[in-house]
Amino acid sequence: MMKAFLRKALPNSVGHKLRHLRETVAANTLGNVLDGDFYTTSNADIVAASAPPAAHFLAFGRHEGRQPNPFFSKDYVGSYLDQHPLTSEPQSSAYADCDLSGKPRLLFVSHDASRTGAPAIILRLLEIFSKSKMFECFTILDEAGERLHEFEALSHTYVMSRGRHDHQYSDEEASEELARLFRQGGIFRSNAPVCTLLNSAESHRIGRSLAGQGIPIVSLIHEVAAYYPPHIFEDIVSFSNKTVFPSQFVSRAADRHCELDMSMTMVRGQGLLEDGFGSLDTAVIRRLLRDSLGVEDDAFIVLCVGTVDIRKGADLFVDTAKLFHDQLPSERPVYFVWCGAADQTFPYPQEFIQRHGLQDRIRLLPSTSEIEQVFCGGDLFFLSARADPFPCVIHEAMACALPVVAFRNGGGAPELIGQECGKIVEMGDLKAAADAIRHYADDPDLCRRQGQAAREKIASDWDYQAYCEDIYEVIRDSAQKPPSGGWPLLPAPSPEPHLVIMRGCQTDLEALKQLALDAADPNRLIVLIDGRFGENVDALTSEFRHHNVRYRLCQPSLDTDHARSQRLAGLLKNPKPGRVTLINTLKYASEDVLRSLAVEKVAVETEDALTTRQLYRWLPVLNSLYMSNATLADALLLLNPNASATVNILPGEP
Repeated sequence: MMKAFLRKALPNSVGHKLRHLRETVAANTLGNVLDGDFYTTSNADIVAASAPPAAHFLAFGRHEGRQPNPFFSKDYVGSYLDQHPLTSEPQSSAYADCDLSGKPRLLFVSHDASRTGAPAIILRLLEIFSKSKMFECFTILDEAGERLHEFEALSHTYVMSRGRHDHQYSDEEASEELARLFRQGGIFRSNAPVCTLLNSAESHRIGRSLAGQGIPIVSLIHEVAAYYPPHIFEDIVSFSNKTVFPSQFVSRAADRHCELDMSMTMVRGQGLLEDGFGSLDTAVIRRLLRDSLGVEDDAFIVLCVGTVDIRKGADLFVDTAKLFHDQLPSERPVYFVWCGAADQTFPYPQEFIQRHGLQDRIRLLPSTSEIEQVFCGGDLFFLSARADPFPCVIHEAMACALPVVAFRNGGGAPELIGQECGKIVEMGDLKAAADAIRHYADDPDLCRRQGQAAREKIASDWDYQAYCEDIYEVIRDSAQKPPSGGWPLLPAPSPEPHLVIMRGCQTDLEALKQLALDAADPNRLIVLIDGRFGENVDALTSEFRHHNVRYRLCQPSLDTDHARSQRLAGLLKNPKPGRVTLINTLKYASEDVLRSLAVEKVAVETEDALTTRQLYRWLPVLNSLYMSNATLADALLLLNPNASATVNILPGEP
């Protein structure tokens, strides 16, 4: 068949190229990249030509950017190859040539990619393992969500064709779908995952199928067992090499509700999700939040963050707020603010607010990716949940120096809060909750003292890197055998002292020279945000290498401003840099993202991509703005004469 294919479909020169490629590309490397059955069924022209999939992919498919397997993520390959410009070849070709597919493989499973606690936990673990470049990372999502692009930038990602909520799609059909991913002729035949991190009880049917494939499973279970039939938790513990609960509360609840071998479980609470979370200028953020809400400057804001549903106690939150305002007024104006997505099946909070005319005193804000600014603008966190096993929002609130009021027996939060960082009241005692809130509103010294204790507790005891290292130890203990080269050391991420972000254009390099930032400096990293689409990327990287300048390529999946903005936002967190310079990339940045960096921020604009009004909005966020257009600079100073210390003409400009 191979000879017939060459005679019918390939010119002699191409046939020679194919034979040469087959000789030079190792078969096992291709086997780690190409799923022949998937490749054939996904490309009708290959079926029509009866072309062998491996031969076609090597000769044509890789250069045409065809997807080699059902997991393949272009963004992940672009992120991994941050020293390799992708200006002249598709990611599928670069992936086939690089060493990524030969590394030990880790598999991550999440029930979805929503902006909620459980996906955030697994996504942060994925981020640490992925950025270490010691593993090739894969993710299976039962359903997609607004953070899907983050998973795809950190791993090869597969979304199930139909999720767990589709009752027309049986567990047997889901198991068959998963079995196809791990079939004998697939990409895992010679390099199977050493372990799977299964996140949440909602993913149990995926975990059961993966265990059936012989893959070791470490399950991270965040839910309270009483909300599930006993057999679900019993099944998880039985097919898992180790099950990790986030708190003693969750562990004890599972033990009471189910028949479990507790020797196969352990308790380890996750740490603070984002490095440096809570380091904003709180005076600025507090004013911004109050301005956005249209409330008094001295307003006391009681926060809760999460999905507006019954499990999170959104009804208890609004009921407590009404009880609070029905009592004698506080010495300060008090507002209750909930930030999170609405549960359309639970309209009680919205209807309650309208029925009692509390639209001014109780605010329901939509979910936001810039949640740090909400936390830093608040005064107190009220966790009204009926069942929240060990909520990430508690770490975030405490990191932002907020005391916490919570219900006893509603989850593991009291284990973290203790007596020095907040107040624990009996479950459902709304009067006690309202009284505690009033006590904090009327006693700023208590609020400040306990808030500082909360911040110090998170900083000293709840580092996410330490959590990741503990989970890595569980992975090593659970794996059937170590990788062929042994277990790699997982490096701790370290912040860049000075991060310079520019496009891949010659004009940006000229600005870099005018600022005297083009010389080698071990404390400076230059990132080209257009590592894939920049017009001069190859010339710039050649010059950087010649002068021993440290650089990386940030390679967006699409040639769009939105894709660049997503990648730039990822550069500015986990860990946050010590200093930032943006050269002609200000239009890709978010004001909220930059404002969240409590470091020196410099922007350089040598072109007229932004209008005077657009630049004017940036002035409060930046420490310095360098411009080549003196007329535009003068116009900015006319709008704000006090900006003379911020607006500068680029050195060397007339």
